[in-house]
Amino acid sequence: MQDGEPEQGVVADEPANPVFYTRQGLARELRQSEIISNLAQFLYDPVTLDVESVIHPFAIVVTQDCDLLWDYESRTGGSGKALPSVLLYAAESAASVRPTVGGSDIWRRVIANNNERYHLLQRVPVECDTAGLGVDNLVLDFKSFFTLTPQDIYGQCKSGTAVRRCRLEMPYREHLQTRAAFYLQRVTLPAPHEYAGP
Repeated sequence: MQDGEPEQGVVADEPANPVFYTRQGLARELRQSEIISNLAQFLYDPVTLDVESVIHPFAIVVTQDCDLLWDYESRTGGSGKALPSVLLYAAESAASVRPTVGGSDIWRRVIANNNERYHLLQRVPVECDTAGLGVDNLVLDFKSFFTLTPQDIYGQCKSGTAVRRCRLEMPYREHLQTRAAFYLQRVTLPAPHEYAGP
């Protein structure tokens, strides 16, 4: 083998480490698995007529890319169909979630993405973050989801109160989607199956 030649069976242009995130492609439509910081959710009480503002330090978009693109095109003069809302999961720092999930055995399963309720996102490097700050490890709780209208999200991002930070790359985006869908489709049984073997 000559100097500089890749070893047999090794692709020369593969990155040495997996690429989890990118900050590319965030200038137009919202993207599936996009992480947005400081997104406000406004909760209206129809009895008192009060409006409460809940600021999510981090949220991740889980609506499909095709729907987000069609919505964006409908808002910019294209022929797509507008979405009434976008589905998001709230994400919190792993450090703040750890004390709330139970003991160390459960936490080990959470950080290995082997707990059905939680999903760990590894830290976002500075070079992958549009804010140039990086993001510490985040944990999503699949029970903690909310919706906002697309125009609300675009408006908050345009005003600078919320920031589009980065998005997950394949296959990490699909991994998150399948885990979220699995959690939403779970079925509670009245009693478990019992093994009657020897």
